[in-house]
This record gives sequence, C-alpha cells and structure tokens, in this order.
Amino acid sequence: MTFRPHPLPPIPPATAAAVQGAFPKGNLYVNLRAEFGALYTDELFADLYPDQGRPVEVAPWRLAVVLVMQYLEGLTDRQAADAVRRCLDWKYALSLELTDPGFDFTLLHDFRERLLAQNAAPRLLDTLLAACQARGLLTRRGTQRTDSTHILAAVRTLHRLECVLETLRLVLNRLAAVDPDWLQARVPEVWYERYATRAEHFRLPKEMSKRRALAETAGTDGFQLLAWLAAPETPLSLRALPAVEVLRRIWLQQFYRSKTLETDTLRWRTTDECPPPGLLIHSPYDLEARYGTKRGMHWVGYKTHLTETCDPHQPRLITQVVTTLATVPDSTMGSPLQEDLAARALIPSTHLLDRGYVDAELLVNAQAHWGIDVVGPPLGTTSRQARAGQGYALAAFALDWDAQQARCPQGHTSVKWTPGHDSHGNDVIRVRFDLATCRTCPVRSLCTWRACGPRQLTIRPQAQHAAIAAARQRQETDAFKALYAQRAGIESAFSQGTRGFALRRSRYRGLARTQLQLLITAVAMNLVRLFAWSNHASGAEQPRPAGRFARLTPTASTPAFGV
Repeated sequence: MTFRPHPLPPIPPATAAAVQGAFPKGNLYVNLRAEFGALYTDELFADLYPDQGRPVEVAPWRLAVVLVMQYLEGLTDRQAADAVRRCLDWKYALSLELTDPGFDFTLLHDFRERLLAQNAAPRLLDTLLAACQARGLLTRRGTQRTDSTHILAAVRTLHRLECVLETLRLVLNRLAAVDPDWLQARVPEVWYERYATRAEHFRLPKEMSKRRALAETAGTDGFQLLAWLAAPETPLSLRALPAVEVLRRIWLQQFYRSKTLETDTLRWRTTDECPPPGLLIHSPYDLEARYGTKRGMHWVGYKTHLTETCDPHQPRLITQVVTTLATVPDSTMGSPLQEDLAARALIPSTHLLDRGYVDAELLVNAQAHWGIDVVGPPLGTTSRQARAGQGYALAAFALDWDAQQARCPQGHTSVKWTPGHDSHGNDVIRVRFDLATCRTCPVRSLCTWRACGPRQLTIRPQAQHAAIAAARQRQETDAFKALYAQRAGIESAFSQGTRGFALRRSRYRGLARTQLQLLITAVAMNLVRLFAWSNHASGAEQPRPAGRFARLTPTASTPAFGV
C-alpha cells in the first residue's frame, strides 16, 4: 500500500453550510477544525507506508483524527466508521462531502498497527502539544505534576488452576483451526470433557487435594501435547504457533518436572515456588499483564504515569503518558520520566511528585542535569528509632565526610566506613561502631535493638544524603505545603479519565497497545480541557441561574447556599 502526501483539502461548501445550520454556536469538532485545522497532516505519517503498492484508501490524517474523535465519544471501530458516514460535524472536521460513504472500520485497526510498528504513537500527543505551545497555551519550563494509576488488562483475572486449564484450551483451539485431523488423531476422548469449555464454566473441586490432582492431570496432558508437537513428523506450521510457546512458558512456571530413565515425576508448584510477580504470567491471552498492588489496590494489568501542567491562568494539559508493567515501582520511574520530558522539550522548572517517586538520586540528578526543582515528600527512613520517634535516629549522628567517620550522640566515633550497594542496587555507605564501646554504652537501648551487636548506619553518598536531608527539612515549611498542595490536582485528571474516557481499563491486549490507547486518550482529554478552558476564559459559559425558590428571597441578595 503506497502513499503520496496531499495538502489539506478545504471543507466542501455543502458540508460547511449544513454544519452552520445545524450547529450555529459550534461544537467540539467544529471548534477543533476552526482552531487547529485538521490537527494532523499526511507528512506526519508518511513513513508508515511503503513507497510501492496500491494507493491508500483513506488519508492518514483523517484516520488519526477519527481515532481521536473515537476516543472522545468512547466508540468501537465499527461505531466510529459509522459516525463518519452519518455525523455532519465529523464530516466537517474531516473535509468530507455530505454524500461521502466513509470507509471500512478495519482501516482503523490497520492504522493503529502501523503506528505501533514504527513507534509513531507519541506523535499524536506531541503534535497537539506543539500546536498549544505555538498558541501560548503551554508554558515552557513551567510547573508540572505527575502520579501513577492502575490499568486493568483486557482479560479475565484467572486463578492459577483456571490459567492452566484455559491455556491448554487455547492451544487446542489454535491447533484445531490449523490442522484438525492431526489433533483429532491424537487426543483422547476425555480431553473433550476437560478442555472443551472455558475455565470459568468448569466446576472446579473445592478440596485443595482434588484441585492439585486436577492441576497435575492438566500438567501431564500439556506435556504430552508438547511431546506430540516435538515429534519429527509434526508439521512445522503447528510447532511454530505462538500459542505453543505460551504453553511452554506457562507450564515451566506452573509445574516442576523431574524426568529420568526410570521415573517421570510431575508436581504442581506451590505459590512460593512460582516466579516473582514481575515474571509470572496470569493469562495466556495477555502475556505482559502482571499482578500489581498499590495502597491496598490489587489488579492484573499495567500501570500508567500521567504528567500534566498546572500553571496559573493556563489550561491543564497532559504532557506525558508512560505505561509500564504493574510491578514496576514508582521509585524507579522519576528519572526516566524527566528524561522523556527533556527529550521532547517539555521539561518543567518545578516538578510536583508523589512520595513514591522522590528519592535521593532523583533529587540530585534532577537539579544537576535538568535544573528541575523536585517538590515532594521524600521516602521516609526505615530505622526503628525514626518510626517510633524515640532513640537515636540517623539525624542524631554527626557525619565527617572528609575523615569518613560518624560520631554518635555520646561522642564515640565509628570504626568502619564501607561503600557498597543495597538490595536495589543503590550506592550506600555502611558505617559501624566499635563493638566493645557499644556493649558498655549506658544508653544502648536508645541506640540499637540488637542484643549484643554494635550500632550500624546505612547512608547514601554525600550529595544524596544532603539532598534528602534538605528535602525532609523543606517539607516542614509552610511554603512547601502551599506549593505541594497543587499536586493533589492530578487526581482530577484520573477522575476525568476514568469517568469520561475509561482510562483505567485497557481496550487492547499487550503493553504497547495499552500505551497507544492511553496516548490517544490523553489527546482527547486535552481537547476537552482546551475548549472548556476557552469557554470559561471568554465568558461563553455563564453560571447557572438561581432556582425558583431562591428568586422568592425577600432581600435583593442571593441566599448564602441558594442556586
């Protein structure tokens, strides 16, 4: 399919006249065309198409605009294609004649796949933000805020046993579609009873012993199927099916098999023997969906990080959407988020962040590399004394960085100063005091809970230690509290996205497609915010008049709570 860019066509006169009559005050799509033109151009997507082949059926800029309007109204591909045929305002935004028949809905799926193949999805958001910058609606080096939220995968949450049964059913269905004769010649009749229906329709036994027996039976059947597929006479088309690889990966995670010349032992792994959450597959239909937890919330899917502007007298615009696996902690995402903003020339001067993002390394790097003032409460200390508010916490010790020594509140100096790394790979320094001195110290109970060992400290390198100490002092000031109060506004973005755009539920399967969905959602949310802000700034949106009861007030003033 070849493509030749064309200039933006004008709006047909008949379409313009019909829209003027139907929408004399305009609407979102009419205003979109009036303010931003078509928003996108053919040249923006020229690299998505080859140089040779049949001509494209629909201009790429039209497909991009339809994707955005599809998310504005929460439509499926088929519904969006129908809207192009029947909606006057859609035809106006797309420069189509009133009699234009539209296009087949499958072209939307094809266009999304092209965006994913070329990693071109960020262009949809960046183009809108560039247009906002040109109009003075997006402040350079302004104030932005970031937080994360959960995204539910487009799959059913399965118990481990259900996942095993559903995986085997999936593979059998794929094999039956490719070569039913090969499959029917091998599977025993009892398999039809076990794997013909979906796992959620299967009546699972209640006793744990019977569940384990059923799982091991399915495990044996799965390994038997893999053995048939590995046979030399098996067609290559069957062995190359993606579902077969899914079966191998899940069986490796869920079963332990010990095979020798004399014995062949199969055992269903216990929960403790399964891979960590970052690797464990929870559904054969979405291999990247992971089990995540955050503040009491548990889900299977992904996590997305939203960044939006919060400058006064400017519209709130989403500038960044980054989607990760659900198991990726926020504490590792601060620097990557700022690097992405810097690469797109959207770096803020002040970055409001939740506690989960703010660590010592981010505080130092953000200021040194990008000149960003990170505003947020740092992660608290984990020492027993700091948590209890009693005894000698780290702040009670004086650190001499040049001499590489620490002095305790009783005046004793440390005997060891050892650089190293913690369990997360961060640079740390481990400081230890003398064992004999600590044993005879009269205030030992205030310093350490160990029965006989000396007091030990784990500190970050000097620059990071100073940054985290300064951040903890800063968060107690009134100026910090007033500035950080703006961070809570990011919750309104999550609320708007959840209520109006199904932000927390993925339409598609896989991390890349979920990221594409959320990028288009951000474009749709920004358009709604832009025109709402424009109406408010121009005074077009008037406050609602007082109700009938309020008009009966004897005095001229309006009642304190009346509308």
